[in-house]
Amino acid sequence: MVQLVVDSGCDLPDEFLRKFKIPVLPHSVSFGNEMFGDQRNPAQMNHFYSLSLVDRSREVNSGPAGEPEIEQVIAKLVQQGQTDIVVQTINAANSPTYANAQNVARKLASESVEIHTVDSHTLFSGQGLLALYTLSLIQKGLTGAQIKSRAEEFGRKIVGYAAIKDVYYLRERGRQKNEKSVSWLKAFMAKSLDLHPIISMTYQGSAVADTVKTYDACSERLFQLAQEKIVDKALLMPAIVVSIAGTLKDLDQAPGFNALEKIAAEHNVKIYRSVMSLSGGINLGPGTVALAMAAK
Repeated sequence: MVQLVVDSGCDLPDEFLRKFKIPVLPHSVSFGNEMFGDQRNPAQMNHFYSLSLVDRSREVNSGPAGEPEIEQVIAKLVQQGQTDIVVQTINAANSPTYANAQNVARKLASESVEIHTVDSHTLFSGQGLLALYTLSLIQKGLTGAQIKSRAEEFGRKIVGYAAIKDVYYLRERGRQKNEKSVSWLKAFMAKSLDLHPIISMTYQGSAVADTVKTYDACSERLFQLAQEKIVDKALLMPAIVVSIAGTLKDLDQAPGFNALEKIAAEHNVKIYRSVMSLSGGINLGPGTVALAMAAK
């Protein structure tokens, strides 16, 4: 059977990853002078979010999964007898993790071991949805080569949305990466008028899908986008991944989330709730709520 590997940007519950024995490639996180690997450890993630360690006042950064860390994970799988491995990573346009995984795959692959790298073309909750789809293909008995082709095609149909709580934070993170989509003036106006953008993310890039006054209304609008697709029977897969740069208790209190869960249950759509990866929280800002779905 094919073995799936994801990186720590993939937003899925820890218990799900453990149940299906899905290894996680660790993105690096630096906090002041300290650096460690983010392996989606629940205690570690709750520590960061509950103590507000991800905010504008602190020097926190994320980096890609390096080749040595990736090689360690893949080599262990090969030693355990895995011969058909699919490695799914964060969007290659946003991170070198995919290129690093390709280099490791070329090094470790052999006549008896196939290693397929998949650029998810998406981020965070979108990665989680693609992992769910990939797992469904594995359970159907497809080979790694077949899964790579279908997963890459499905990835182009995934759309992710994020309701941004702190536009100033998003601007500062973008400035550090030389991205100027959110200017100082836009951030100032957004703060002055209490406006919050909903960012859409597809394989073609990111854009502002909507701008809503007050964050509570922005959160509600985010979940309404998913409800509309459910009611219209437009989902290509009966699953939606929702993540929050905070605790799951915070997600339960997010305006509109309970309504989404009710609509989803009525239409047999599964909602996967997850704490957002530290990479996601660091780049999108504390309190950000995101979701991903694949729709017509």
